[in-house]
Amino acid sequence: MLDQLISDIIKSNDHHNTAIFCGAGVSYHSGLPLVNNLVKKIFEVMDIREADAEIILNSNMPFEAFVETIRNEVSVDEILEIFAKGIPNTTHELIAELVSLGYIKTIMTTNFDPLIESALINKGLQKGKDFNVFSSEIEFGKINWKDNGIKIIKIHGCISDKDEMAITLSAVANKVSCTNKNLTIDEFFSKDINTNVFIIGYSCSDMFDISPRIEEIKNENSSNVFFIEHAKNTSDYTLEDITLKDYKNPFKNFSGQRILVDSDFFIKNVWETLITTPYKFKTSQTPWKKNVEKWILEAKESNSAGVVNHLPARLYYNIGEYKIAVKHFEQGMYMAQKDGNRIMFYSELGNLGMAFNALGKYKEAKNCLEESSTACRDLGNVQGEIAQLQALGNIYRNLSEYEAAIIAYNRAIMISERERDITSLCNSLGNAASAYNHTNRPDEAIKYLNRGIKIAFAIGDKQSEGSMLCSFGIAYSQKGDNEKAKQFIQNSINTTRMIGDKQGECMALHNLSNINLNFKEFDECLKNATSSLQIAQEIGIMPSIAQAYYNIGNCYLFKGDLQLANQNLNLALDISKQIYGAESSQLIPILKSIFQADNYREIMEFGKVNHV
Repeated sequence: MLDQLISDIIKSNDHHNTAIFCGAGVSYHSGLPLVNNLVKKIFEVMDIREADAEIILNSNMPFEAFVETIRNEVSVDEILEIFAKGIPNTTHELIAELVSLGYIKTIMTTNFDPLIESALINKGLQKGKDFNVFSSEIEFGKINWKDNGIKIIKIHGCISDKDEMAITLSAVANKVSCTNKNLTIDEFFSKDINTNVFIIGYSCSDMFDISPRIEEIKNENSSNVFFIEHAKNTSDYTLEDITLKDYKNPFKNFSGQRILVDSDFFIKNVWETLITTPYKFKTSQTPWKKNVEKWILEAKESNSAGVVNHLPARLYYNIGEYKIAVKHFEQGMYMAQKDGNRIMFYSELGNLGMAFNALGKYKEAKNCLEESSTACRDLGNVQGEIAQLQALGNIYRNLSEYEAAIIAYNRAIMISERERDITSLCNSLGNAASAYNHTNRPDEAIKYLNRGIKIAFAIGDKQSEGSMLCSFGIAYSQKGDNEKAKQFIQNSINTTRMIGDKQGECMALHNLSNINLNFKEFDECLKNATSSLQIAQEIGIMPSIAQAYYNIGNCYLFKGDLQLANQNLNLALDISKQIYGAESSQLIPILKSIFQADNYREIMEFGKVNHV
């Protein structure tokens, strides 16, 4: 029976070091929205189609990154205020009862709301005397696990301190590695500190920080985990080994069980098993939807009506859904033009150029960025000019106009230094290094990268870090140090995968396949080029699709499989013609490989086929 299981786990623990880890689900009956419901409401007030909204909801973007993307564009105070609402429900009161009886001494939560603390105070406990709250990187470093005090650990911060909460949002969104937070998670899930951990109301969706950290805990001294998996409207329960679930399960290296049960039924059973006070189900509602409606009205008033297009465009761009981003950027331009807002119009024109660039539509991108960068300079929009110069440099680079790219990047570097814009400086240094790599100037590239990656580390910009690691690999490959090159690129792949940067992962895999091909590691080349191709096709990056087909075709050419060689090389040729035109010099390497495939036997009579 469930009550016997609960009693066995908690009452058998002589030292009472069973802990609770909880997520947003525990505050649902206090009238606070679950993440998906809140995000859906935000999309609703921006008039986003349900099918488009589902793309964000089904991505790996955690809520913290979602909010941070919006916060970079407009104020999110009204949205965050939602988490200051509500009153403690039955689950919060149960936690307070278990704490006061000594069964539980440590609670870790991902929630921003202060409802657990409120329940403890309602029970007669005093904050700072009977229990302590830890909600920031500095405070995590002050946790003394040896003392016997009651600890509430708000691992993502708390609405009671908005400044610290903003820092946490930024750190999670940018995949900043927070030493004290990571150590706190490690210690919380240590059997020496918490023999058993009950997990309730948690979706395991923190793919940028908590889940990856838990997955890294592989020692035999980890806590026993009892994961309460909500099964709606059932008075029965099912037990299974915690390691069995494949998807969204960071606990595969732990011992313990997954308990599939209605969460409310479970809470009722815990209460009736351990608490003498009669059980009473408590629920309440809050007008949180009005906060979202007020937020969008204020965003429109302080910016323009086009913000309802700009915000989703930024979200789609950040998860690699460039085609949908283009649609919203174009609509944003229309709204800005209608309002006579020139700054917004040219900003959106530049954003549209960046999205075209990501899709491999370089000519359209070039036209957008050349016009928008000039307009931003004339309008005195310094931040806009820096962003447009960076994007314009990317387009020149993709069109093999490398000297023009270097000029654009160095101008962006100069303005960023003058304005003390560290983030833009970091991006510009990385981009300039890439252009130097393309002109076979690895020493210049490494000089820029050494400077840029220090900034990336300092500000926690994991996307730039991943890109620069790949550029380091390319530079060292040009210098002939291929083992070092491979290691840098593999580190880039690891970093880009960790943060869900599909475009960055795609490029790193492609460059690793280049090295494999140069060293005739054909099986490895096929594996990496095929992985690159799959990502490129998934997010619609046409140049990367062509490059992957080119490497795959050359692998088969070297292996003597002429049918597959021709098939892949001709696919690369057709796509490259669409991107660059039939007369472009970009086609020459592909045409040479096709010639070698068509004349394979004749060429083999004179020697081995040479990859160009």
